[in-house]
Amino acid sequence: MKVHNRTTSFALVASLLALSSCDKFLDINQNPNSVLQAPPANVLVAGQSHLGFLMGSDLHRYTSLIAQQFAGQGGSGIQTAEYDRYNISATDLNNAWRGGIYGGAQADLQKLADQAQDASPAYSGVAKIMQGFLFSVTTDSFGDIPITEALKFDQNLQPKYDPSSEVYASIITMLNSGIADLKKPSAFKPAADDLIYAGDLAKWEKFANTLKLRLYLHSFPKLSTTSNASFAAVLAAGPVMASNADNFQMDFEPAANKNNPIDQFEKSRPSTFFPSATLVNLMNAKADPRRTTFLTPFPAGSTTYVGAQNGTGAAGAPNISFSRMGTYLRGARTGTGINDYDGSAPIRMLTFAEHNFILAEYYARTGNLTLARTSFNAGITASMTSANVAAADITAYIAARPVFTAGNAIQQIIEEKFIANFGVAVEPWTDYRRTGFPVLPLPVGALQPQILRILPYPDLERVANPVNTPARPNLTTPSVFWDPGR
Repeated sequence: MKVHNRTTSFALVASLLALSSCDKFLDINQNPNSVLQAPPANVLVAGQSHLGFLMGSDLHRYTSLIAQQFAGQGGSGIQTAEYDRYNISATDLNNAWRGGIYGGAQADLQKLADQAQDASPAYSGVAKIMQGFLFSVTTDSFGDIPITEALKFDQNLQPKYDPSSEVYASIITMLNSGIADLKKPSAFKPAADDLIYAGDLAKWEKFANTLKLRLYLHSFPKLSTTSNASFAAVLAAGPVMASNADNFQMDFEPAANKNNPIDQFEKSRPSTFFPSATLVNLMNAKADPRRTTFLTPFPAGSTTYVGAQNGTGAAGAPNISFSRMGTYLRGARTGTGINDYDGSAPIRMLTFAEHNFILAEYYARTGNLTLARTSFNAGITASMTSANVAAADITAYIAARPVFTAGNAIQQIIEEKFIANFGVAVEPWTDYRRTGFPVLPLPVGALQPQILRILPYPDLERVANPVNTPARPNLTTPSVFWDPGR
């Protein structure tokens, strides 16, 4: 089943709720002011819609600009151009935190986990796994966040902030609980209402285990002994992702107002969000065949690709002399204009390609360069296959990559992962902060002296939860437990 836009999904939920309550219309013993409990299927649609749009909108734009997969243009005062030079304020994060994360997707998923736990734990398991994912990208973006006291609704409006290392531990527990729920007898199970895996609970388990691998990998090299043992245990027990069909992604319909949020943003604010020169130059240096679907040529009709330099968009006249994102992030072509795309491309959140690069880094860090290279090649193959690259071109590209050594393996792996994760929110920025790769130049006119390492806590949190919200005076201070500079 394909996902509709957020408004359509919520309208559908509301309509179904109204219909389901008709038979109780004359029940005078029911409090008319109470909140009705929505069927699990409807809550799942709402929660997944929230998550898919969040991962293709606010969190994606902030983190992809900082990690230099994209660059902002359009002139002084234009949102993406200002973010690109680090003019990101606490007010800017209000919507992402309150409406997108805690008051949006997490609220829906918590309600689903609570109401389905006893009778339909298959739904509860799916909800917990998605919550674990969202908590992971939230703590990777903000550092310490509420989790143990979060989502208590009116029972606790001022939750404490848990240290990011403890958030990770809570996420692992949450994922294990979700996997256990998937295997329990369940009165109802997700099917077409599951917009990600169409009710395939085996794929949810694979995703949960692969997410664990991502989290354990983040702890290298600071907690290498503990992380190594935990990583190895998950890898030995499985199951984990096995093909591109296991990608954790949200698909979209090629119809009006049902296109993905990256494409929606491009259509609503054209010529303000371009592929970064950092990404494009890296691909150009390798003659990367993914350029034909990742990017559009510039000039049009040529075979050359040009990225925008980060930080240049806020000064001078607006510039549009760059390649734009192509079908990989926007969907099929419907014409020749800059916005003639159908918006059907998925929002990718954790892919089989990334899974292989996770394995490659793990093997490289534990001294097995042979297995590291095998997983590296598999990651490139999975990424290029999803980008419709011909098999012969994949083979030639892999053959051209330098031999792994102890000195170059990590850089090669992370640079390829950076390209493969084009359009994935948060993780490319996390990889940069963990490893220093790819090497990122400071944006032109940057308002901070270093690449940002954390996002500001939102203004509304300081107003609503002043006692618990930590101070955040400097966005260049390492603030997540796995950051080597901390």
